[in-house]
Amino acid sequence: MAKFSSDLSAVIAQRHGIVTTDQLTADGWRRDDIRRSVSAGGIVRVHVGVYRVATSPDTFESRCVAASAADPSVVITGPAAARLWEFRHVFSVEQPIVLIEHDRSPIRKGVVIRRTNVLDATDWVERPDGIRVASPVRSWFDCARDLDDERFERLTEWVLDHHASVPTIWAMARRMSTRGRPGSARVTRVLSQREPWQKPAGSGLELKVLKSLEARGVTGIVRQHPIRLPNGIVIHPDGALPDIRWAVEIDHVEWHGGRFDAQRDKGRDRQLRRIRWQVDRVTDQEIRERFAATIDELVELIDLRRHSPAA
Repeated sequence: MAKFSSDLSAVIAQRHGIVTTDQLTADGWRRDDIRRSVSAGGIVRVHVGVYRVATSPDTFESRCVAASAADPSVVITGPAAARLWEFRHVFSVEQPIVLIEHDRSPIRKGVVIRRTNVLDATDWVERPDGIRVASPVRSWFDCARDLDDERFERLTEWVLDHHASVPTIWAMARRMSTRGRPGSARVTRVLSQREPWQKPAGSGLELKVLKSLEARGVTGIVRQHPIRLPNGIVIHPDGALPDIRWAVEIDHVEWHGGRFDAQRDKGRDRQLRRIRWQVDRVTDQEIRERFAATIDELVELIDLRRHSPAA
């Protein structure tokens, strides 16, 4: 029986035990060798021209590699992509969910097919193991058809925290939300619940606070400055002064998404203190009802931070 070369063995190991006919023939295998190996149980046919080495386990990742190898146009998306990106708030699936153009049918079993006429090059990435997976933002949008509003709202906040900016998800929503597209109504409902200052066209309260601080002589404020927490998560506070490790966050007390994230925010603040960052939070209600006093307090806190031995 034909054997794999060391180079092909390394590729197969990286690709979760998946190998294609083209890879085998390039490695010196003949068609008869492939047929004999299938008959003997050395390799298992997964799709046309795609096999799994029998000694490799049949895993979710191997199924995704096999689906990607079956046709260069398929992209893993929805809850399947969410599993690959390790999204929270999405149920786990075992079968790959694949996007396929309307005029193609390369895979007929072992996957859930979803057809699309909108799939730009920026909508997907190819992993080193050969899996073509929808980008985090496209995966987020495609999850909308599978989740209820509450769970999708939680997912939206998680994606904003870990993968995307507010303008990015709004741009995806505008590009994808057409009448009849599954999930588009849910995307619109959830995003429309965000206050105007939380939308890309008018982060009004955030901008008003930061501009007012600058007018009071506070220089060097950076919007959405990336900070890597000890747990590996990267956050982007509304405003930051990196030189003194100070940040300000503007919280919305009425939008009901806040109740899901209060515990998370407290945890993030503790993580920030572990790396000597100070975060001060103000609410939209404070800004609207006592704007001048709130700015005075922030200026005082910044001054205290500048003169603190911990800064």
